[in-house]
Amino acid sequence: MKPNTVLRHALWTIGPNPDRDPPTVHTACKECGEKSPVGTDRAASDPWALEHSGRTGHRRYHECVSVDLITRPAHEETTR
Repeated sequence: MKPNTVLRHALWTIGPNPDRDPPTVHTACKECGEKSPVGTDRAASDPWALEHSGRTGHRRYHECVSVDLITRPAHEETTR
């Protein structure tokens, strides 16, 4: 930093990026780590988990949802 640099405190926010792709979801087996295909809703991951349970007897799963986020100064939030 240069001796004349000014730093100021600013309030920032975090939230979904309005220009994002749709959120994605997949299901992962907590017993063996196998994962369902990634999709934009649970229509593919739920049947995958049921089939996986029938094949393996595994009954514990983790739903993984991914959403693109963006940070920005709080004053930008009110101007969008």
